[in-house]
Amino acid sequence: MTENKLPYLPVALPDLSELERDYVLQALDSTWISSTGEFVDRFEEGFARACGTRHALSCSNGTVALHLALLTLGAEAGDEVIIPSLTFISTANSVRYVGATPVFADVDAATWCLDPAKIEAGITEKTRGIIVVHLYGHPADMDPIKAIAERHGLWIIEDAAEAHFARYKGQTVGGIGDIGTFSFYGNKTLTSGEGGAITFNRDDLLQSARMLRGQGMDPERRYYFPIIGHNFRLTNIA
Repeated sequence: MTENKLPYLPVALPDLSELERDYVLQALDSTWISSTGEFVDRFEEGFARACGTRHALSCSNGTVALHLALLTLGAEAGDEVIIPSLTFISTANSVRYVGATPVFADVDAATWCLDPAKIEAGITEKTRGIIVVHLYGHPADMDPIKAIAERHGLWIIEDAAEAHFARYKGQTVGGIGDIGTFSFYGNKTLTSGEGGAITFNRDDLLQSARMLRGQGMDPERRYYFPIIGHNFRLTNIA
């Protein structure tokens, strides 16, 4: 008897055309192969425009994007952050990286995204924010979530790692909450192999995030480090 086997259906197959190869070779020929170069600037400008936000900042991967977003918003030890119970581990890990505690709220049965009706039960005096995950490209129901956040004085991070350019009521994800985070891992809609980005509309968040991403260096005074920063940068090749 012949065994019936289901066809193999990959999560994603990266489409790397000649354009990607040309750009990588241009980066190599320019010798700008680390985190400074033409392609970094072009990407950040273009991605912000595509997401409908004022700013986009590239970083080394999607988990780093979440970590950077939390640091930028001031999350720290002793804080609590509401996250959905169905998500990849990086959502919870990033909360722990800053010393905060992830508090799980259940998801909606139809969308598998964070259920607005389940959020408030997890809010305490220690809660500082909510991470909403637009799971499998499907936007969460943002209007009631934003209303809850405003009522309790909480910030919102949109984990849009799998939801590049998805729209909620005509608005592109990544610009609905305070900060949007994206991944460009090989199985994502848009890929650079490894890579990430954060998006936002506030100038003060851009300044803070850029310093945190680049070792804490003051942009106005080279090799002066007023804060503790990280090396979270994306390369010009990626």
